[in-house]
Amino acid sequence: MKYRLSILFLAVLTAVPAYADLPQCSAVVQAANQQLAKQNNKTVQDEKKLTALLKTLNRDDVLPAEYVTRDQALKLGWSGKAEDSLWNVWALNKKVLGGDPWTGKPAPGKGKWYSADLDSVRGLRSNKHLIYSPENATRYLTTDNDATIVTLPPCQ
Repeated sequence: MKYRLSILFLAVLTAVPAYADLPQCSAVVQAANQQLAKQNNKTVQDEKKLTALLKTLNRDDVLPAEYVTRDQALKLGWSGKAEDSLWNVWALNKKVLGGDPWTGKPAPGKGKWYSADLDSVRGLRSNKHLIYSPENATRYLTTDNDATIVTLPPCQ
C-alpha cells in the first residue's frame, strides 16, 4: 500500500509542472486581441467572458449552459435567420449559439471541431467565434467569419 501511494504521489508531482507552465487564459486572450488589433481586425470585447469560456472548456470539455446548438434553437422556435434574435423566443432568452460542428476550411487539426459565438449582442449572431475541440487544448479565434484565425495556445 505504501508503495502504491508513493507511485501515485510521484505521478501527481510530475504532472503538476506541465500544467503550471501553461500561461494564464487571461494573458492568452489579451495576446490574441493584440494580434488581431495589429492586423486591423475586430477584437473580442468581453475578454473576461472568453477567459471564463476557455477555463470551462479546459475543466469540463463542454460549453457552459448558456450555449445552445442551432438544432436546439430551431426546435425551441428560433427561425434560423441571422437577423432574428434568439432572445425573441422566451426559452432562448440569454442563450448564445455554440456547439455546432465548425465548417470552416481548412480544419485546424485532426478530430472534430466546433464553434461558439462570442460577443453576441441581444441574442443576434456574431462574426466572432471560438473554434475548439474536446480532443485538443489548442483553440482558435476568429472575429471576421473565419477570414482570419488566431491560435489560442493551451492555457490555465
